[in-house]
Amino acid sequence: MKLINLLNEAIKEKTEYLRNQKLNEQKQAIKFKLPKLSYSYNSLQPYIDKETMEEHFDKHFKGYLDKLNDELNKKSIKVDTKDQIRAIQLILGKYPKNDTIKNNGGGFYNHVLYFENMTPDYKAPSTKFKKMLEENFNTVSEFKEQFKEAGLKQFGSGWVFLIKKGNKLVIESYANQDNPYLDKDFKGKILIAMDVWEHAYYLKHKSQRASYINDFFKVVDYKVAEARLEILSELNI
Repeated sequence: MKLINLLNEAIKEKTEYLRNQKLNEQKQAIKFKLPKLSYSYNSLQPYIDKETMEEHFDKHFKGYLDKLNDELNKKSIKVDTKDQIRAIQLILGKYPKNDTIKNNGGGFYNHVLYFENMTPDYKAPSTKFKKMLEENFNTVSEFKEQFKEAGLKQFGSGWVFLIKKGNKLVIESYANQDNPYLDKDFKGKILIAMDVWEHAYYLKHKSQRASYINDFFKVVDYKVAEARLEILSELNI
């Protein structure tokens, strides 16, 4: 009986060891992580509906993240994710010709920016940020018109960004999940990201992309845009 007990105990310890080893391997395999929303899925209503938020965040966004991590694991690409934002920027610049990383890494990063720069607590741009918009686009209204036009002209799926480049603010659109960090020499900063893929608006706005863009401006978080700008200033970029 004692021998049987010893064998059972050994088997139990071995099983526990293998289980813990597997859990540790799984933890190590997780590189990038899904950030937490600072607001609830229904708090952007009536502009962005709860059902769209659930599908967009839980399915599309998470899908890009999972596929990105899978590819990094397959290629044994090491990632220091203590600063996820800097890490994904470096990954995109280092592997722009790897379509899986480009599409899913871009999809992950673009969505991080997008969900972060929306808020249920809308406030107009600060005096400082308003002045910058006016210096580059004449008026805030003109900025919105140009941003909207870029979104409407983007053929098929893509993104529209307000970008700080040097001393200028510029509006650029990118197809699919591309963004300026695919150029490793890009030194600017994305201040505002707007998703114009159909999954971002089709459940509520159907084919009316213009209506979606109008509603996006009712939840855009200029405080986040200004915070991103401040980071640039601190880095002297």
